Amino acid sequence: MLRIISGKYKNFRLNLVPSKTTKSSTHLIRKALFDTIQKDINDSIVLDLFAGSGAYGFEALSRKAKKIFMVDNSLPAYLTIRKNQNKLKISNQQIIVFYKNAFDMLKRFIYQKIKFDVIILDPPYTLDIKHLFPELFKIIHRQSWIIYETYHKNLLPNIDHKFILIKNQKYGNKRLIFYKPVDCFIIKR
Repeated sequence: MLRIISGKYKNFRLNLVPSKTTKSSTHLIRKALFDTIQKDINDSIVLDLFAGSGAYGFEALSRKAKKIFMVDNSLPAYLTIRKNQNKLKISNQQIIVFYKNAFDMLKRFIYQKIKFDVIILDPPYTLDIKHLFPELFKIIHRQSWIIYETYHKNLLPNIDHKFILIKNQKYGNKRLIFYKPVDCFIIKR
């Protein structure tokens, strides 16, 4: 079981996805992620793409995020998120869960003109995500964060020039990569 690290639901134990292919983010890596973006999480709209058990999303909500969208195309992951949501007694207005393909959901979010403050990507390590970034750019604003968790030996994705690398840190056998849109560094007059 995973434990929520901080906030309203601190120490709550989350159920894990009963699967050999779904990996869980460790306490250390979740703490590092939220320590980095802590000033931007309050009242934010968060997308947890490839959500697994929903640990990132539930941690964000515990730390006062306003609304969480969770997407996973695995039925066991979807059911685990729902189980955790029910245990925490969190409404469907605060957490919206999709049992869908991530790429299809991005198209839907673009169509609906939803903008996210934080996007957390924790895909299978073998999935090539570089083609996601042009689509992600359409659902963020100038101050948004995109955080990508991957295996520590994986190369950085060769992404669109619209993003700038903020932080690239190894934690054990995992790596967290933080991006912001280049726009956030342009002073508008």
